[in-house]
Amino acid sequence: MTKLSARERVRILLLCLVIAAAALFFCSKSSPAYPINDWSDANIYFSAGKGMLASRVMYRDLYDHKGPLIYALHALCALACPADFTGVWVLEILFAAAFLLESYRTVRAMAGKRAAFVSVPLTALCVYTAYCFQAGDSAEELALPMILLVQLHWLDTLESGKAAPFGRLLGDGFLFGCVFWMKFTLCGAPGMALLLGCLWAARQNGAKGFFRCLGGLAAGFLLSTLPWLMYFGLNGAITDWLKTYLYDNLFLYSGGEGGLLWRAKQMVKSVWEWLTRSPLCALPVCAGVIASCFGREKNGWRRLSWLLPFLLGALGVFIGGKTYPYYPLALAAFLPCFFGWAGGLLEKPLSRVSKRAYGCAAAILCGLCVLLCPVLSSNVKESFGQPRSETMQYQFAARMAETPGATLLNYGFMDAGFYTAAQITPNVKYYHQTNVPLREMLDEQVRYIHDGVCDYVVTRGRQPEDILETYDLIATAETPEGFWYDQVYLYRRKGLTESTANPS
Repeated sequence: MTKLSARERVRILLLCLVIAAAALFFCSKSSPAYPINDWSDANIYFSAGKGMLASRVMYRDLYDHKGPLIYALHALCALACPADFTGVWVLEILFAAAFLLESYRTVRAMAGKRAAFVSVPLTALCVYTAYCFQAGDSAEELALPMILLVQLHWLDTLESGKAAPFGRLLGDGFLFGCVFWMKFTLCGAPGMALLLGCLWAARQNGAKGFFRCLGGLAAGFLLSTLPWLMYFGLNGAITDWLKTYLYDNLFLYSGGEGGLLWRAKQMVKSVWEWLTRSPLCALPVCAGVIASCFGREKNGWRRLSWLLPFLLGALGVFIGGKTYPYYPLALAAFLPCFFGWAGGLLEKPLSRVSKRAYGCAAAILCGLCVLLCPVLSSNVKESFGQPRSETMQYQFAARMAETPGATLLNYGFMDAGFYTAAQITPNVKYYHQTNVPLREMLDEQVRYIHDGVCDYVVTRGRQPEDILETYDLIATAETPEGFWYDQVYLYRRKGLTESTANPS
């Protein structure tokens, strides 16, 4: 694969950073232009990250079922900006810039420099305005550069015809491990790319090549796992970690008990929703993968180099039966395949355009893509520029601020930003209710209310009937239009005055 000169790399990296920052300023609710990112997953990660900074051990002291890496990344964000999502927005920009840079390198290898330059703003527009992007800060979004880089390395190995250097194998195994310890259902695409690499090594150098490749990847995976073995081992929480992340996700977090036919129907429905609700992202992805497989390319390895990782990646995304709109965002890692194919068709016409005319046209295109971001992103229509005082989270935060050092329980539903707005770190294990049907979580949340463990309780209308024996209802608030529930309620523990708080 063509190596970028230092000058080109710096120039493209700056372009990717600018495009990423501009696109995410409008498209991600983590941006300072929004009062709060009110998406549950983003707040779950952020609250858990702050809990880790307060010496609480994930899975043992705080319950959620994503991988530990996602919480650790949010702990870093909370360390930099504990009061809001600004640190998360910066994290998103860095990961988006890395993804766009890798997209540029992929398209450049397939179609040349000019097509690659044009593809950067188009890629950002297609990915970050897509409905499957949701509010921003998903595991799928953060995994994109890692998935694409593994794919890029496989394509590079295939093009060179030589065995991958051991250092690259080590790095690819590490990247695969990072994806695994973030959300293992996203491992299909990079896993297939690594498997193809191992098979290619076996074809080139027999069993020795295969085991050399496999050994390097395994060593890299071990490197990505070692920090978690040390962290959970030193805190006596390895069982909590593996039970929650592996057992609960594999055996409890399920879409239903309808059998294979039901699951197949759910998969078809989910694919259709992805195609129809995120067409600017989904249709080019599918077109590019199909074109790479059934185009003019005669080499069998090249034909399958995009198709098989895409199919296994899609299987991991859709097979669970319970598919949320943001799941297919991980498949945006295959978008460069489309721009590489389309750019190859336009390579000759683009080469005939003068350098000055091309530069002007490319600059106009970059500006146009940025201007289209607020037009195409549904988030802008919801709360872009809204004052914080108008949100339910900050309305409740103002009441909780009356109690110094207050504690909070988000009862009966997923964390929607009330911890974030009130700048409260969770003090109980089941600080919100996940969508894992865990009996202990339900029972413990009821116990927290009966025992008055937390100073405040926020609910969406579902709470124990005897909650008024321990708490007083002090505020209600309307949810934003289109939210999945209508109102939220804030309760304060009886006997709690403005100058006292639960010492726990």
